[in-house]
Amino acid sequence: MKLFFSICLFALLGFNCITGYAQKEIEISGVKYIMHTVTKSETVFSLCKRYQVTQKEILQANPGLSAILQTGTTVKIPVAKTVAAAPQKVEVTKPAVVEEEFYYHKVNKKQTIFSIARQYGITANDLIRNNPELSNGLVIGQIVKVPVSIANVKDDTVAPSLQAENKLENESDYSVHPVVAGETLYSLEQRYEISHEEMLKYNPALQNGLKTGMKLKIPVKKATSAPVSVSGKPSLTRYQVEKGETLFSLATRFGVEVNELKKANPSLLSRSLEAGETIVIPQNTAPVAKVAGEEKITSTHIEEVSGTGNCTPVAGRNTQKFRAGLLLPLHLSGNDQVNPATLDKALLLSKIRLSSQPLISADTTSVVNGTNIDQKAVGFLEFYEGALLAIDSLQRKGMTIELYVFDVSNQQMINALLQLEEFRNLNLIIGPVYPELQETVASFAAKNRIPMVSPLSQSGNFEHNNSYYFKVNPHKEYQIERTASYIAEELADKNIVLLELSGNSSSAEAKLAALTKEKLAGRAKKNLFHQYNFQKQGVSGVKPMLDETGENIFIIPTDNEAQVSVAVTNLNALAEHYNIVLMGTPALPKLKSIPTENFHRIRLRYLSPYFVDYNNPLVRRFVGQYRETFAAEPSQFSFQGFDVSYYFLSALYVYGRDFRNCLPEYPMQLTQMSFNLKKVAPMGGLENQGLFITSYERNFDVLNFGIVGESQPDQNK
Repeated sequence: MKLFFSICLFALLGFNCITGYAQKEIEISGVKYIMHTVTKSETVFSLCKRYQVTQKEILQANPGLSAILQTGTTVKIPVAKTVAAAPQKVEVTKPAVVEEEFYYHKVNKKQTIFSIARQYGITANDLIRNNPELSNGLVIGQIVKVPVSIANVKDDTVAPSLQAENKLENESDYSVHPVVAGETLYSLEQRYEISHEEMLKYNPALQNGLKTGMKLKIPVKKATSAPVSVSGKPSLTRYQVEKGETLFSLATRFGVEVNELKKANPSLLSRSLEAGETIVIPQNTAPVAKVAGEEKITSTHIEEVSGTGNCTPVAGRNTQKFRAGLLLPLHLSGNDQVNPATLDKALLLSKIRLSSQPLISADTTSVVNGTNIDQKAVGFLEFYEGALLAIDSLQRKGMTIELYVFDVSNQQMINALLQLEEFRNLNLIIGPVYPELQETVASFAAKNRIPMVSPLSQSGNFEHNNSYYFKVNPHKEYQIERTASYIAEELADKNIVLLELSGNSSSAEAKLAALTKEKLAGRAKKNLFHQYNFQKQGVSGVKPMLDETGENIFIIPTDNEAQVSVAVTNLNALAEHYNIVLMGTPALPKLKSIPTENFHRIRLRYLSPYFVDYNNPLVRRFVGQYRETFAAEPSQFSFQGFDVSYYFLSALYVYGRDFRNCLPEYPMQLTQMSFNLKKVAPMGGLENQGLFITSYERNFDVLNFGIVGESQPDQNK
């Protein structure tokens, strides 16, 4: 209904613009004018757009006219002259140099910097650059200068022949992005790295503002287009997504890689497919026929994955029974005193069969034998709840699972558990969560050929020599290395300031400085790379190094709270007059002494394996199901429990019990992780290398700027 109303309003405004010329004209000194009576909310800018004239022409015709129009004022509008028929007379390639002019906008209630910028067709940075005081926020009634040279009205007066040239050459030149709540035009332009003018060219309806539900055309970067096939068919094909289809099913159907689909459709870098949207298919080969007997998994949570290489999905419905063990430190009363010599199986083992019964909807404490839960175990219990929802989702798709939940709070407990026959018959082990308790289990898993998952810890580096060990959370050194690579690959042309800090030079965070300098060598221009120390030099000395118009990227190679606090305080002061971006680590927002809004003002950016997009339909479904089942809000542990359990159990279901070698070809983005496992050593296991680029924006959005690590070559396969 809102979309229909917007279309009607646009048509009505267009009709008024046309009928405006039918008003009675007057002639003064040989010049014809339309006498226009100003109505509420009209501005000089709106009159320019309506009558296709420039601000300069209106002001020349009305000497002394106030920049802020008063309701009831009569304004003389010079009748626009017909554009010359000969296109060569239209100056488009060499515009005349004119003195800077401004529209003057009076701030109304509920308006923001971004809404005003959008109204005039400029970026928020353009507005702030011409109104530095806006860094302190807007005030109702404030007068804001809008540069005419940027917010021009020439688009409506270009010769028809030139307008024709501006039309899209081919519908395959763009992908479609459905606008969701919370997105802004500015954030979309930044995400897809396109100019405001280009966005308006592809989406003229944006002149009326960005609205939730709009289908925006995003121009496809030419570099990502596939070459023309030998048969002469076009290299790109437009395809409308049907209900239940996924990136992986389409990649299999059309014989392309998932990464190729994402590159051709940039909006899919940060979200899943939506039924009804139109995407671009790089057409390398003919569609691949479906394997006979193969049955598609249509869970609301899983993306269908068809195997490639030596990995072939189990044909038809997989009726095998799978046994999974979940090892969590639940700290149940009495379990810390267990003697392996007098093992009481009933005390150690909590067995939950989910093969035929519905998911238990009860108080979580009653699920674990009615025992009171230690506060140290609350997060792990939430992980367990997320795992139960994952199992329920897979069960509804036909998977038969026997889940064994083990309380492992110390090494003595583990030694006892490894003697159980049930433990040797497991097909998948998730946990323990603490790396100091993993060595014995990892050795047992390798000996008995049972895949083992480290679900939370960054350390515990058993993946280097154990091919049955999988690490979900990439180690800190990898995250630091990828952060340095991201800076060198994506930000080398920006003005970069590396903050010098005292401390442990051998720490992972401190290595960010050395790696960044190494990777920027030969990429960044010398005049765009600086090193500075706030603690020794204060804030004033850095100003001559800064770019007054572009982005200034500050890199902070530490998560020491005191040092970060000093840097953030100084950067917030600079952000009042400069465009600041702070590159750091995921630990920074967790520092309790620094208000979160300070990170938004300086646009903190970091790489992290976790990102929860609450606009994602999958996330919304999970949150709703979690609330309904457990009468609580899911935590990061809850999301993690679901993602880890669903990913590895679904791989077990799709590929069978020896699914290890299939995981590098089984990427999946779930509620907060993007699984992209890679082999770390020839005889070793796998580590997840999917990292989200998380950005804190000045309008208090937290955005995902994409995922790194998806297409890194596997050198050890």
